Amino acid sequence: MSAKRDLQFLLRDKYKGNWQKEFIKDAERIKKGEPLDFVIGWAPFLKCRIDLRYKPLIPRPETEYWAELAIKEIGKRKSAKVLDIFSGSGAIGIAVLKHLRTAKVDFGEYEPELTKQITYNLKLNKLAGRKSKVFKSDIFKKIKGKYDFILANPPYIPLVRKSKVNSSVVKYEKPSSLWGGKDGLYFVRKFLAGAKMHLLPGGQIWMEFDAPEKTKIAAICHKLAYRFEPEKDQYKRWRYAIITA
Repeated sequence: MSAKRDLQFLLRDKYKGNWQKEFIKDAERIKKGEPLDFVIGWAPFLKCRIDLRYKPLIPRPETEYWAELAIKEIGKRKSAKVLDIFSGSGAIGIAVLKHLRTAKVDFGEYEPELTKQITYNLKLNKLAGRKSKVFKSDIFKKIKGKYDFILANPPYIPLVRKSKVNSSVVKYEKPSSLWGGKDGLYFVRKFLAGAKMHLLPGGQIWMEFDAPEKTKIAAICHKLAYRFEPEKDQYKRWRYAIITA
């Protein structure tokens, strides 16, 4: 989206078309490269309103694409138990709760600020009373349960490609939500090594990944005796995988 379109959207969405002094300040933030979603303060995700006050990873359309497909699959089971891990804003799990009234969703997130973000977004979307728990956990460290579905969007951008990432992403989004170590697979390896212990029989892992690492992730899955099924997003780019034990 161009800066001009961003400003038009900002004026319409945040200020209801009324020119105010605060709009000028926000316009300067956009001109400096700050993402529109942070300036407005929220992002849409599968008919949910995802607040961004604690600066989690901004939900992307590519993630929305596979999350919607996952929700359709989860909906085939009654009272499915779901874990949204590396949860960030909580967008994926919140969308599950919103669209599937019988699902139980737990959220796993390491950063204390982002556990607050998830709790806030549950309340914002009127889902706080639903079957859910928020765990502050270093991947699976504090998570003891087993699940029918584990939905994961781990930090996966390789540090060696940092110079090729959009400057606004590098400057404004949390490093802990972006970088997956030198080769991008640090968290992927740790996650997959522990995930099998938290899957119920017939369970599935849906995991987002970086397209150039597909072959390496396939090898990791083979070594851990997983079945790895990579899938493309709406832009015909390898984006996520369905992984089964």
